[in-house]
Amino acid sequence: MTELIDHLPGQELPVKAVAQSLRQMWDSDEGDSPSQFRASQMNVILHLGLGVNPAELQERFQALVRFVQRYPGRIIVLCPSAEVAKLFSQCYIGPSQREMCCCEALMLAYEPKDYQHLADQVSVWLEADLPTYHWLSGVRVDRVGKYFNNLLKDVRRCVYDSSIESPEFGELEWPQPKRVRDLAQARLLPIRQFIGQFLSGYSIEKLRSGLQRITVRHAADHSGEAQRLGEWLASCLSLNLDEAAFITQETCTDDAVQLAMEWSYDDGRYLKWQLFREGSRAEIEIKFGETAERIPTHLKPLAPEQALAEAFFF
Repeated sequence: MTELIDHLPGQELPVKAVAQSLRQMWDSDEGDSPSQFRASQMNVILHLGLGVNPAELQERFQALVRFVQRYPGRIIVLCPSAEVAKLFSQCYIGPSQREMCCCEALMLAYEPKDYQHLADQVSVWLEADLPTYHWLSGVRVDRVGKYFNNLLKDVRRCVYDSSIESPEFGELEWPQPKRVRDLAQARLLPIRQFIGQFLSGYSIEKLRSGLQRITVRHAADHSGEAQRLGEWLASCLSLNLDEAAFITQETCTDDAVQLAMEWSYDDGRYLKWQLFREGSRAEIEIKFGETAERIPTHLKPLAPEQALAEAFFF
């Protein structure tokens, strides 16, 4: 049976041999040694659970590889399976052909129920005195809480994706909630910037007066973005908990639409916005007076590595 870790690149090694192999790989007296292009700023852990398939694994691992080309760091990938390890390293040439960045990834197959052993092994692989960022993907919610006092105890930031993970992730009682970020919220950055800039042309009184309902619609794979968009709108409009109930969430019936919202008013006014799956095309339609106005717009979505940076650092 093929294990998840078998779908990752790198040389398979005994777990105890990884640290020594890593030292041998970078230690060199040569002036042109790749070690001179290696300057880690952080540790980044991709923590995978049984809910991840090989295609998703490849997508997330490659996003991390692109991320560390801009923000150099050591990647540690945790895959649920029989204990085995892999070591991967590669150097990347920059666009001008003059820059080079060398990165490394350490992969560990782990037993999901052995919480403390996993934390102990990871601690050996971390680069000391550097901040650690942790990305949870496909890990069962009931197991995440078991990592609070060991694996996740000292991380600078822990991220997950609410569009992928179960809704219970948002209900976890994180010991330090300010250190937890949602990738769905991070991906909303260009959308929040555009909508916020557009709405800034109207007073808060005009936006709130006569408002009956805000409906946020989403494609099936964008439920997290819809939830975070609704929360952000409630914050922008300074709605209390009772008023925030006016913001509802629905699944899109139009397959061409990725994310949309509609504001309805008691006097016939409305505001509609939608983001299409096709390219980066969006459209806003507003009727706050006698006539309606439709404005096509262009929104460049964040690449996965950009969303990671937004979630890790901001």
